[in-house]
Parts: sequence; C-alpha cells; structure tokens
Amino acid sequence: MSACGVADSAELDILTKALNDYCERHHIADKDGRERIAIRVMTLFSRGVSDLVQLSVELERGSV
Repeated sequence: MSACGVADSAELDILTKALNDYCERHHIADKDGRERIAIRVMTLFSRGVSDLVQLSVELERGSV
C-alpha cells in the first residue's frame, strides 16, 4: 500500500481476487453481501494486509 493508502493495480487485482474467492466459497452473490465483504477486505488492506493468502485467512477468521 502506498503512503497515502491508495492501492496500485497489482494490489487491486489481489483485493478483487480475495473478494471474489471468498464470495464464491460462501455463495455470496447479492450486492449487499458482496459490499459487506468488500468493506472487510478494504479494512484489512488499510491495516497492512495485502497478501492474497493472508487476506483469505483473515476473512475466514472473521478478522476486521
């Protein structure tokens, strides 16, 4: 994550994959559900979690 908290294109790819993978595993297809998970992903990212595997672990753990 850059100093100003903006994701670069590679990080956006990771964040998108984390969101899509989690939603697919948990059968979340509705807009509100996906948005809730996206907020969790972005919260984790803002705390410095930017690795796909770690994002997945933290999402499964329910960490935010």
